[in-house]
Amino acid sequence: MNKHQFREDTMFTKTFSTRSTLDKAIVVSIAAMLAMNLFVLTQQHDAPGLAAAPVAAATAQA
Repeated sequence: MNKHQFREDTMFTKTFSTRSTLDKAIVVSIAAMLAMNLFVLTQQHDAPGLAAAPVAAATAQA
């Protein structure tokens, strides 16, 4: 067995169930990003259309 055969066996037989600290940090980061996006989306959905109000008023006056 040469050294390359050993490396390939080790690399492809490693289980995916073992997670490193970096993997956990990535999952936490993505979860936080999704939570923040949902929070901001609900805030924008509940807020009145402040950006459209001046345009509507200017159009009504014309």
